[in-house]
Amino acid sequence: MSIPPQSPKATIARAFTVTELLIAIGCIALLAAIFLPALARSKTRSSRIGCTNCMKQIGLAFRSWSIDNNDRLPMQVSVRNGGTMELVTSGVVYPHFQVMSNELNTPKILLCPVDEKRSYSTNFALDLTDRNLSYFLNMNATNADGSSLLSGDRNITNRAPAGTRLVSLTKADSIAWTKEIHCEKGHLGFGDGRVDSFSNGGVGGAFKIGDGTTNWLAVP
Repeated sequence: MSIPPQSPKATIARAFTVTELLIAIGCIALLAAIFLPALARSKTRSSRIGCTNCMKQIGLAFRSWSIDNNDRLPMQVSVRNGGTMELVTSGVVYPHFQVMSNELNTPKILLCPVDEKRSYSTNFALDLTDRNLSYFLNMNATNADGSSLLSGDRNITNRAPAGTRLVSLTKADSIAWTKEIHCEKGHLGFGDGRVDSFSNGGVGGAFKIGDGTTNWLAVP
């Protein structure tokens, strides 16, 4: 039995007209304008949560280490007893994390997920340097006071005095950040393990430093 041939009209695919094509492009552009900013905000929020979690683990590691060392942090314990006290004045940061390798478990904790100018270290003993760190440390931190500043995002605008790598911080000083990591925002970790996020100009009295006292920040 023969099959009747289809009419020419049935085999011709209908193309978009110029008007329909322009409408489709306009709809795609409108959807992009609506959803892309939301996706960007979601990514930014996710990166900040990741950074906060890293800093909380760092704070917990310091507290855990201090339990075995008479409530003292590595910067307050001599090198011969497993601390880093003699290394404080050098301004180098990584040894203070290195001695807590058991508490930190992995050096990946020391790098903010969006710190694109730094790279992960694979091993505490073999290749950890300041170039694998995203966070500064306060050499005068104490876990006895919840308002004592412990750590923060490294890209601060505060600068070290000439002849030293350590950044001085007094009661009259504040902290601000460049655009490099979180775009003029940053995180601070405190002696009680708390981590808070701040915008430039919003740090205020978040940390306490006594009159006539200077804290020294080692910034990688």
